[in-house]
Amino acid sequence: MPVIDDLNEFRAAIAQAASLRTKANQTASNMTNDERSLLYEAIFLRIYRAYENLLENIFIKYLSGESTHSGTQMTTYLRPRDKLHARAMITSSQPYLDWTAPMTVIKRAETYIDGENPIKNAISSSMTHLISAKKIRNHIAHNSSESLVDFNKVVIEFLHTMPMTQPSSGEFLSKIPTKGPSRNKEILTFYMEHLESTATALAG
Repeated sequence: MPVIDDLNEFRAAIAQAASLRTKANQTASNMTNDERSLLYEAIFLRIYRAYENLLENIFIKYLSGESTHSGTQMTTYLRPRDKLHARAMITSSQPYLDWTAPMTVIKRAETYIDGENPIKNAISSSMTHLISAKKIRNHIAHNSSESLVDFNKVVIEFLHTMPMTQPSSGEFLSKIPTKGPSRNKEILTFYMEHLESTATALAG
């Protein structure tokens, strides 16, 4: 299917996540704060996974000769038989491909695609929020002392101060700061909007 179908699939995941968040915040939901925080973490992981899937699918499609949404075809250094072959070629002996590290993705794009391309441009312009999103994702997934250090750097970046009580990832995502990158906007909404913007740029 064309890349616009992948983009629309991602947008559908964002819309579903937004709907679920709205329902969770209705008084009739009767959710406790802990339950709401857990739901916010699940929503964030869902949209982050959808972003990873989109990025991988579009990257492989470009390597396989498919055009961007605007009709541009990439000049690549590979000549795969099909998408499965393209994925096998770039995976090589690696157990899996990491799509969470922006610089790794940019380097991969530079290695396999000749010249400027929407992968490199989209990731480069989204670098700041992609790096912080990965830190949140890692803390939700691992909840380790190491992930906490990086997560708290994001907390301070958005709230400009560390709360007296350590916030969970879900509690942090539900906050609406009065200053910083997500000023007067719920932090989960901030990431949903920015990931959708990055997704649109990836599709060209």
